[in-house]
Amino acid sequence: MRKLLQKQTSAPKKAKKGPTNTATTVEESKPTIGLLYVAEKYEGWKEECLKILQAKYDKGSRSFARDQDISAALKESPIGQLADFKIILKQCMPFLRFKKDETLAVGPEALDVKLPFDEMQVLQENVDLIKRQIGLEKLEIFFITDESARNKAGSYVSVLRQTPPSPGNPVAIFMAALVFQQNSARTGA
Repeated sequence: MRKLLQKQTSAPKKAKKGPTNTATTVEESKPTIGLLYVAEKYEGWKEECLKILQAKYDKGSRSFARDQDISAALKESPIGQLADFKIILKQCMPFLRFKKDETLAVGPEALDVKLPFDEMQVLQENVDLIKRQIGLEKLEIFFITDESARNKAGSYVSVLRQTPPSPGNPVAIFMAALVFQQNSARTGA
C-alpha cells in the first residue's frame, strides 16, 4: 500500500505550463482517503486452476502430477473450451507455477479458493493502524463484489479491472478528499 501511495503521489514527469499555486494544488490533490478492495475467494480461471491443482496434488508424496498432465486437465476444463483460451492460458501458467511453489512451501491449504481466516475482519480490526501508518484521514474497506463500492473508485475503477484483488492481496486506491466527495456525489453514496 505504501508503494502504491508513493507511486500515486509522485510528481508528474512533465510540468504544466503557466502560473499555478503549487501549495494549494499539492494540498488539494494529496491523497487522504483510501479505498481498499478485498476478494473473498478466487473466481473464474483462477478458481478452475486451483481445482485442477487440488486434483493433481498427492498429499502423501507432497508433489504434483507432471506439468503435461496439469496442462491437459486445463485444456479439458470449462476454461479450456473458451474461444480466448490461448490468452487465458498465458495468465494461467504463471499462476499455476506460483501456487505450486506456494503449496510446496506452506502446504495444500495454499490451493484453497478461500483464505483460512476472514481477511475483511482482520483489515477492519486494524483500520486505525493502517490509516496511521499510511497517513490517511479515512480508509474504507469493501468486497470487490459490491458494485456500489466499486463505483466509489470513480475513474480509478480501471485499476480494479487491470489488477483485481485476490484473497490475501487486496487492492488499494488513494484519492484526495475532493475527488472522493465528487465520486460519492455521483454514486449517491
